[in-house]
Amino acid sequence: MPSKLALFLLIIGCGIVTWLPRIIPFILSKKMSFSPFWKKFLTYIPMCILTALLTQSLIVVEKGALTQINTENLVVAIPTIIVAFLTKSLMWTVVFGMLGMTLVRYLGLF
Repeated sequence: MPSKLALFLLIIGCGIVTWLPRIIPFILSKKMSFSPFWKKFLTYIPMCILTALLTQSLIVVEKGALTQINTENLVVAIPTIIVAFLTKSLMWTVVFGMLGMTLVRYLGLF
């Protein structure tokens, strides 16, 4: 069993390795100037990433089987997307989605 210090250092190291690739581009882009085309293009990146993550969580692909929809995630995603459009608040969207998934899993609906 590793020592508490080793586990602590491992957690800190993992945090740094996860944090650096997310922060370095922001630091570098602050010092650069972008053309209007690239500024407009970069505004679409977060939406593309979120859509890819959502799609990945809704579709189940298994080797040798037909592609399926994860109904548990879909049942929570639809009202969460509606809350996102109505409130335009990331906090309320995340809270609603987490509560929705908690209820679906706790009640064992799917």
